[in-house]
Amino acid sequence: MNHFAYHSEQVHSLYNSGKGKTRRNIVDIQNGKGMKAVEEYSVDGKRISRKEKDLTADEMRCISKHKFVPGLFKDCIKALEPTKKRKSAKTKRRSRK
Repeated sequence: MNHFAYHSEQVHSLYNSGKGKTRRNIVDIQNGKGMKAVEEYSVDGKRISRKEKDLTADEMRCISKHKFVPGLFKDCIKALEPTKKRKSAKTKRRSRK
């Protein structure tokens, strides 16, 4: 049996006009199961949000062969971003008299 264990964390600081967030990317493979996660922290170190997803078989295969996986965290980061709420289609109209 092939037992492969892997753990990796990257920390990125994002600052825009004095305000900042820290984003942490995590990859963990143990016992044949893998997960990827993205966490966001505020300036004072409190965790704001976390999104976690399972790794696909192709992603696990590439990581075990030490190959680069482009766009690995793209779906997690997209899920972290707030969704834009669409205004209702019905709008009130004033009648002119």
